[in-house]
Amino acid sequence: MYLRFIVAALLLIQLSSPVPARDRAESFIQALIANNDLQEFVDQSELEISGRLGIQYEGVDNKFLISYDIEDSIKNGINRGEIDYAIDVSDLEGVYSKAILSVPELSYQKEFHFKDQRYISPISYYARDWKRIDSKHFRFLISDTTLFNSYCIDNLERYLLKIAALLNFGDRELKELETRKIYYLLCKDEEEIELITGFQTRGMYNLAYDFVITTFNAHYHELLHLLMNFKLQRLPLYTHPFFQEGFAVAFGGRGGKEPDVILSLGSFLYNSKMLDYSSLLSRRGFYQVNVSLSYPVSGLYSEFLVEQIGIEKYLKLYRKYSGTADEVERMKTDENELPERAAWHEFIHDYSQKKPVDFRDSEIQAQMIYDGASARISEDSLYYYFNLRDTLLVGADRSFREYQSKKFHNVFKNEEYQGEKYLILANANEISIYNLFTNNLIANYVSSFSESHAPVPSENESYYFRVRKYVFDAELKSILIDKND
Repeated sequence: MYLRFIVAALLLIQLSSPVPARDRAESFIQALIANNDLQEFVDQSELEISGRLGIQYEGVDNKFLISYDIEDSIKNGINRGEIDYAIDVSDLEGVYSKAILSVPELSYQKEFHFKDQRYISPISYYARDWKRIDSKHFRFLISDTTLFNSYCIDNLERYLLKIAALLNFGDRELKELETRKIYYLLCKDEEEIELITGFQTRGMYNLAYDFVITTFNAHYHELLHLLMNFKLQRLPLYTHPFFQEGFAVAFGGRGGKEPDVILSLGSFLYNSKMLDYSSLLSRRGFYQVNVSLSYPVSGLYSEFLVEQIGIEKYLKLYRKYSGTADEVERMKTDENELPERAAWHEFIHDYSQKKPVDFRDSEIQAQMIYDGASARISEDSLYYYFNLRDTLLVGADRSFREYQSKKFHNVFKNEEYQGEKYLILANANEISIYNLFTNNLIANYVSSFSESHAPVPSENESYYFRVRKYVFDAELKSILIDKND
């Protein structure tokens, strides 16, 4: 009787003992390979964050594993006994561990992270100690706080409300974003973003968790991908790039360049007959040309399309031209569903007359607001007029004592950043205007990408040009102009 009690006690101890981390990680990977249910292996917070915005993808069971899963070809080969693999599990600091699935013959590896023996994303592991800042609709996770500032928060909040109006978000949708938050992860460099995402990129929209993960302070393009999917809620995993990238470019520009900069290039490409939108109506055609060309033209056409047919009809087209990877590969947008060419030509003509930076007309009626040795600036109701030697820094916000502008330090290698807001650069071939708080290029003129190929006009070693006032979100005369004398 006594021996039976001892045996029962030993069995109870064994059953109640925690499963070794190695066994738990291996069980997770085995379940993943076999396409079994994974719920018991996953940290509950991962599932909650992945599902917080209600976005679902048709045919996807484990949304939290999008881009983190083992490729189907590898799974199938293992399940058929055709591929040999190994699993290496190692302890990390504290409660964390890591498992690596490797297939040596294919030089293939996949990493998986665990917390308390439950799966977590690489984001949760690598960004676990990052600075967290909450605003009304965003949760920012910042790797290096010296690269971020309060202006960026307010700027993204303003931008969100602008796009919410465009997409006809109601009070319920805005309240949900306020409660659930848009996660915005700012990485300090491209090496860090690759560590977190597995991709060599400067920024991306992470579908698994609905995060914007980026090296940019104002990555509107990727935020737009998230907001579009939030609007549609349930959609296929893939969308024709003519619409998916076109929409994000039209209203969000592209990494580090705001919409006007990219769309002006699209206008030039079309007017110069270098690229017609009709050649982008299939996925293959879209990617047959460099994306630095296809993105601007598709973006300009998407802006035209939204203006012509309205956002609700545009959303129907967007949804119609979405599907599985194979379906999207075979899709070609039906030109009969698009407006007449005459309307497009009228749009292009009007757009071409509204250049943010140009040289037409004089400044006779303009009022002088700055007169220095390196620059003179005057203004009227629509434009700022510049006579500029080559470089001008505008504004100085001393409250940003800790912030460091990447763009400033790229241009001025050995100088101290003192909170300047705008940087304007001019030479014979190009004018570039940057917002140093976001590091975005907000307007430019490039002679080789203009219809006239005209150089920037100059006189007495100064370049002269005008810039539409809407380019700047502050009145230049109301902020300090650093005198580069």
